[in-house]
Amino acid sequence: MIKNMTLRVPSLSEAVVAYHALGYEDAGETSAATIALSDPALEGLPYHSIVMSEEPFQTLSMVEWEGEVPTPFAAPGWSAMEVLVKDLDALFVELPAAFTVLNPPAALSFSDQIRAMQVAGPAGELIYFTEVSGEVPGFALPIPKRQVNQCFVMINAVTDIQKSIAFYAGLLECKAPSPMPARVSILSRTNGLHEDHRHDIAPIALGPGQLFELDQWVARPQESGSAMPCGWHSLSLHRDAPPPSGMGEARRSVTSDLDCFDIKTPDGERIEWLCPAGAA
Repeated sequence: MIKNMTLRVPSLSEAVVAYHALGYEDAGETSAATIALSDPALEGLPYHSIVMSEEPFQTLSMVEWEGEVPTPFAAPGWSAMEVLVKDLDALFVELPAAFTVLNPPAALSFSDQIRAMQVAGPAGELIYFTEVSGEVPGFALPIPKRQVNQCFVMINAVTDIQKSIAFYAGLLECKAPSPMPARVSILSRTNGLHEDHRHDIAPIALGPGQLFELDQWVARPQESGSAMPCGWHSLSLHRDAPPPSGMGEARRSVTSDLDCFDIKTPDGERIEWLCPAGAA
């Protein structure tokens, strides 16, 4: 399950105020956040964690970072979180000023049971606020317990979708899905494509009601040696056992109850794999 997302933000105080305005409350110290923030790149930096969901328990950890605000989908890796909401139209009307609407509420191209609104957050982070109004064949999607609730999908832009499908199916020991064409208007807009352009995407099941979405990234020139921008830093997954052999590097445990493995991913997206200490 998705335990924690770590986000690099240009102003920690402003980001905390923005997420409080969505109704989220402070988390205090958590094992997942402690492990995420033991990443040498983040060690010692000011941070703040909020509770995204009580059940399943999930947090968002924000770290103050000196870097530019990114353009959505400008680089491969973690690109967006998808957040479950009860009433999308009400959120559209009442959205806090720190969040900028990129696409207003609309049905997804592959299901009229799912409507989403894309926004940019205070660090330029891309967020899909999503309302599910009915059953979607093949997907067991969660029911929100409050107006703005948990992250149930993390979107990952990948340079080779077939390679990433094989990797994540092996990592999560699940069936490899077939890519399907879908409209991803923000990805198209960033790359100067028509917004009706179809991109290959593939859902990977994480557990009950949670998914990864792999989106085929559109290659664009990258600035070599440029500083890491603000935006999504890493994702913490909680699993019952260590990752399959050869797919993770053990990190020194920083809590008594959890072991952490850093997963070696195809495009360098950071995953902290958390499992009970000493699990075989």
